[in-house]
Amino acid sequence: MLKVKKILFQIENNIDAVLSGDSILGLDLWNILLQQHNADIAMLLLRLDINRQEALLKKFPQDIAFKVFRKIPAPLQAELIVLVDLDYAAAIMKNMPADELTDLFDHLSDEDLEKYLKLLQAKQRHQIISLLNFNPHSAGGRMNSNVFTLQKDFSVKKSIELLQRIGPHRDVLPQIFITSKDNVLVGHITLDRLVLSKPETPLASIIDKNVLHVYVDEDQEDVANQMHHYGVLYAPVVDKQKHFLGVITADDVFEIIKEEGSEDVYRMFGLVPIEYSYFATSIWRLVWQRGRWLIGLLVLQSVSSIILSHYGSMLNQYTIIAVFLTMLIGTGGNAGSQSATTVIRGLTTKEITRRNAQKVLLRELTVGALIASALATVAFARVYASCRDLLGSIAIVTSLFFIVVTSMLLGSIIPMILERFDIDPAHSAAPFLSTIMDILGVLIYCFVCSKILG
Repeated sequence: MLKVKKILFQIENNIDAVLSGDSILGLDLWNILLQQHNADIAMLLLRLDINRQEALLKKFPQDIAFKVFRKIPAPLQAELIVLVDLDYAAAIMKNMPADELTDLFDHLSDEDLEKYLKLLQAKQRHQIISLLNFNPHSAGGRMNSNVFTLQKDFSVKKSIELLQRIGPHRDVLPQIFITSKDNVLVGHITLDRLVLSKPETPLASIIDKNVLHVYVDEDQEDVANQMHHYGVLYAPVVDKQKHFLGVITADDVFEIIKEEGSEDVYRMFGLVPIEYSYFATSIWRLVWQRGRWLIGLLVLQSVSSIILSHYGSMLNQYTIIAVFLTMLIGTGGNAGSQSATTVIRGLTTKEITRRNAQKVLLRELTVGALIASALATVAFARVYASCRDLLGSIAIVTSLFFIVVTSMLLGSIIPMILERFDIDPAHSAAPFLSTIMDILGVLIYCFVCSKILG
């Protein structure tokens, strides 16, 4: 990957020479670029300005241009498609599956959408219009509807003849789905079984039942989890009447898991997920997405100052409390984040559910008490060695014990509460949990010390 990055960096720095092709260096870099993977070329394209993006896309042979175009984010696709002539645009779109065209059309103006829809064949246009009604994060928004299917009344011979005639123009999966005349899903057959069966055999006698089918309005993450649970590579998508609409493939699952994982990482650190790529997102949008969280947490964090000011006289009298404040608060935040991460992971994999929530809390309480005891022992040695104040040391380690236990319980409870209300549990991780625990940690610390030290 490092070698590829160096190559792309050199091409980017000499992009004008590559585009003009009037120098040996430009021609050499152009030939090297043609040998790169489509995804790497798309990464280079993202780093160029719009005029050079258009020029480079037009310079590529059509087969490479079409593949690269499919790898770039939909917002950039929408910008580029309106710059090329209509014939070239039509050629690009006819080489894109319906679900990818849907994403592209979501970013076109109404005027441009109407213009480009007219370029497509009537049937393909109907597919796109239908898909536009689906949530992009649902099975309907994800599915590929341009797949080859067969009817259960066909014979093996007729099925193979249709496959030979229509197959090159449709996506043929190793697992072919079978429908009735009314397009109701009835089962599937593998490609090898179809080819090896006797020509006169009716499909109805050799098809297999589907292990899984998903409904068009199901959330994409639920679909991915179901496909992983049942170990299937293809999931047919149906409506409430079981009409076959399309297929979710293992490649789609990979993309879904990657997207959902990225969203969880962003949310765990108090960020709004970036919808597309980093460079396709404006600076002001990044500022808004990050700033509003930080402002809210800043205001919330000020509660700690109010608590400290309330116990100001005690803090002035016992300087030992102020010295070890950050140690206790930081330890509590770390302990809570560990519990939250563990529970969030368990909720994602479905190992933790509402049924075993009580068992999880008891388990975390036990773990928290044991860890808190170990931390308190180490902390007592550290504090007493520093100040030789027995009562002060007891107050600090007692506070530490309750802070750690409380942090770990909250780290377990908050994700479960959010999941209960259909909110992504990842929101409960740092910095949200850290801020809450800072406030509670300061409150517990000051309260316990005031009771022990007086």
